Amino acid sequence: MEKDKEKQENKKSLWQRLKALFFKINVAVTVMLALATLLCYSAVYVNPDKFPLPALAGMAFPYVLALDVLYALLLVFAKKYTAFLMVAVIGLGYKFIDTTVQLNPLHYIDDFDDNDSSFTMMSFNVRLLDRYNWIKGKNDTKTKIFEFLKYESPDITCFQEFYNNSKDSITNEQIISGLLQTTHIARDYNPEDTMHNTNKGYRIFSKYPLSGVTPIFDHTDNVIGIYADVDFKGSKARIFNIHLRSIKLGYDDYDFIDQINKKKNSEQVSGAMNIYNKLTKAYAMRVKQAEMMRHLIDSSPYPVVLCGDFNEPPVSYCYRAITGDDMCDAFCESGTGWGGTVRLKFLKFRIDYIIHSPILESRAFATHRENLSDHFAISCKFKFR
Repeated sequence: MEKDKEKQENKKSLWQRLKALFFKINVAVTVMLALATLLCYSAVYVNPDKFPLPALAGMAFPYVLALDVLYALLLVFAKKYTAFLMVAVIGLGYKFIDTTVQLNPLHYIDDFDDNDSSFTMMSFNVRLLDRYNWIKGKNDTKTKIFEFLKYESPDITCFQEFYNNSKDSITNEQIISGLLQTTHIARDYNPEDTMHNTNKGYRIFSKYPLSGVTPIFDHTDNVIGIYADVDFKGSKARIFNIHLRSIKLGYDDYDFIDQINKKKNSEQVSGAMNIYNKLTKAYAMRVKQAEMMRHLIDSSPYPVVLCGDFNEPPVSYCYRAITGDDMCDAFCESGTGWGGTVRLKFLKFRIDYIIHSPILESRAFATHRENLSDHFAISCKFKFR
């Protein structure tokens, strides 16, 4: 009897030790996830030019959010009080969650009347129309892009990293203009200025009249975009087409990201530091560019539609600097899902945007998953409220 009693006491003691261990692990994981999530939230408020760590955390927010939700559900099923802390931390970032993921199935519905003067808008970083055959196994990407544009046929299309091949008998501009049935083209240079015409840059193709075409120069005198005023049957808007400073990753960097699990420890450290240095340099540039773009938005005499490649996720300082508290994100208003626009192995966040003034209303935001560039095209339908 005494031996049986001793065994029961040992089992009870072991169970108590296990419970204490599980409690400590639960508290540690909860605290770490909570701190990681709060660090992600801080990316919106902390200037990455001064302190880059929150900006790096902001890039990881979709993955941190997924871990938060899964662990919170586990805690709820396990009836642990720490579930309240996880839910509270998630709830604090409801605004950031809204810009990261949309689960409203009604966003698919396009309830605009065909007679209400609505128009379609597309933004697409075409990476020079795959001029150098970056997409492995394909040598007809440009033709596929032309077919895609003809099928979608947006009323206004903003291209970043456009290439025009002006020395050919038929240029890319002429082909796309014919496919989209557009007669109005805005360029980031004067076609008569042959000295500065590199055939690479920004284009706006429009089925509506364009005026006031102006290139946008940043603080280093580099062209980061273009804007033009569009007349939609008597209602005017200013269209911005921009591309904020890219990280400028090279082939070695992309190879490092794709093959990181196969690299030696020393190679992983070296590759990660190289990318980190490029990230911090790009952050400093984009902060100034984003603040300048906000000034241009505020000084516009017309409602604004801003399209482009920000090279920043929505949980970021630059995104907030541009959108402020008064601009709308078409994805948040009429999109569904994660909305990732960059086609990299581990990086699935959204860096391409269509931002607009509240007087404009959007429907049917779409992220087009065709493999035509390192970015996916995005589009939506607009009308004036």
